[in-house]
Amino acid sequence: MSRTLDKATIAALKAGNPQAAYDSISSILNTPPPYGRLEIEILGKEFSLPEGAYMLRDGISVGVSKLGLVQAFLIARKILQDHIDGSSLSPQTDDNLFAATAVILLMDPEFLTAANTRKRLIQKQLAGTQNAWTVLTKEKMFLNSLLTSRLHRHTKSPTLWNHRRWLVGLYSSLGFMVEVLGDIKNVVFLAGERHPHNYYAWCHARYLAGFLGKEESDYNTHKNLLAAVKTWCFDHHNDISGWCFLYHLLDNYDCSRQDTSISSTFSDVLDYATSCRITNESVWVFLRTLAASGLVGEKELDQFTTLGAQFSQSSFERSTNQSVVRSALDWYETYRRRRDL
Repeated sequence: MSRTLDKATIAALKAGNPQAAYDSISSILNTPPPYGRLEIEILGKEFSLPEGAYMLRDGISVGVSKLGLVQAFLIARKILQDHIDGSSLSPQTDDNLFAATAVILLMDPEFLTAANTRKRLIQKQLAGTQNAWTVLTKEKMFLNSLLTSRLHRHTKSPTLWNHRRWLVGLYSSLGFMVEVLGDIKNVVFLAGERHPHNYYAWCHARYLAGFLGKEESDYNTHKNLLAAVKTWCFDHHNDISGWCFLYHLLDNYDCSRQDTSISSTFSDVLDYATSCRITNESVWVFLRTLAASGLVGEKELDQFTTLGAQFSQSSFERSTNQSVVRSALDWYETYRRRRDL
């Protein structure tokens, strides 16, 4: 969302009621959503809201007036600044500070002071009598709402993703189970759709996958995660970030169980690429890298290299970007790891 204001917007800000805007927007952000997260959108001037209204809500969908958000931000920033300076007439409660920082982060996801203030508030509550699970879950739902909504800057915000990583670390340190599969499917996948090639989202997915150990339950989660990520990649085959994460999962797979997941995944992707005539580089970079890694069997490698012989067939040449596939095969021949070394 642009922070540049025109003259008409400035005039509207002066004529508005910032406190009412703040109360309305902060109340929805500071209340845990009933279904785990909110779908937030910023409404521009083309959306006409009733007089005195600063947002619209339908279930989990929330539309926030851009003008109202700017007005609320002015109040929220003053609350936070007075708290930091110690200049407020009475100390702010934790709820007031959570509300103010929520509005600030909705307006500006890179407002690091607001994120750090929330960290300190959470640590304070955990050190007191507050229920740890309730505190952490409420914060996770707030973050999930920002990271998965149709907010272009938020879905790829390093500040918000780092804050979520810190929060997941707290879950683990307090002995709570990290929901690896659920978090990746419900948060990372959505953020990857909202903002393609979302480096920060997929880095977070790698962090989450690092919590998978060698137990049987972790092994089953890893298999289910492989299947889910493969499906996501098929649906978003132009997104190299998803393919890189799929390779990361395969490269860290427990091969000691004599499992065929790696080879079957390679075959599935190769069949998908050839049958659907996928020509983009993302898929073929994944295939060449996995083929050269030494993780797949001879049968699958033969299936991969046989593509080279098909180049002489005119039907194949017309349906596939020859240079992309040829480059992938050449790269494989140059960098492949011999299985017998």
